[in-house]
Amino acid sequence: MKKNNLIILAGGERGPLTDAFGCENKALLPIHGKPMLEWVVEAFRASDCIDKIVVVGSSELDALPCMQFVDRRIESSSNLGRNILRGIAYIRWKFYRHNSDHAGYVVSFCDAVFLTPDAIKDAISNIQSGNHDVVLHYVERETYEKHAISAKRTYIPIDGKHYTGTTIYYVKKFSNLLSGLHLFGDLRKNRKDPQGLLRAMGIEDCSFDQVEEQLSERIGRNVGVYVSEFPGMGMDVDKKSDFELAEAMLPLPEDKR
Repeated sequence: MKKNNLIILAGGERGPLTDAFGCENKALLPIHGKPMLEWVVEAFRASDCIDKIVVVGSSELDALPCMQFVDRRIESSSNLGRNILRGIAYIRWKFYRHNSDHAGYVVSFCDAVFLTPDAIKDAISNIQSGNHDVVLHYVERETYEKHAISAKRTYIPIDGKHYTGTTIYYVKKFSNLLSGLHLFGDLRKNRKDPQGLLRAMGIEDCSFDQVEEQLSERIGRNVGVYVSEFPGMGMDVDKKSDFELAEAMLPLPEDKR
């Protein structure tokens, strides 16, 4: 399996966690004493699917132990799209140059602490199995019920079932990102609003084939949509209840057992 380069977005955005814990930078919020960014970097490294890691975030992150495995930290802005562009522009300049046969760019988030190496391997396998310019993953609501996980997610109806978005995106080329940047921004901005997600994606009561077709038409690129059987793919830590679920589900570090 060809290894992909990874961008982790770790900008310090204010939100419910700021009010609940007084933590200005969620990447530094500890779960079992370990900052969230540490959990995410460790999961991707353990998957053995990732080559270089670029983190887009503030200088506060530099002291974290996991940063020794990060090729570069890039200063973040308050704009999601600009942060993605900064990460991709660096990888494109530093590693790809004029090589058009590269593995593209995987994008994830500092609060994706529920990701496991197996979930990441499955996502990368999906990405590499098709010839898509942009890849999105979704998790069906029944997957959480099957694993007895009471995660409160935002679901959208697709083909008679209900799905939530995930914490791994993929783009093949820099030009694909420029075309689809507004889509990523809309998906992230409306991730807690089902109707907003439907409007952002331009779909309603569609099959996944139709979703791919609609999104591909919208951004003028070949979009692939996959369903993941791993519940952690569709979970992040955005509010206090998410944090409490993470503490209940994630294992204690070895030094705390």
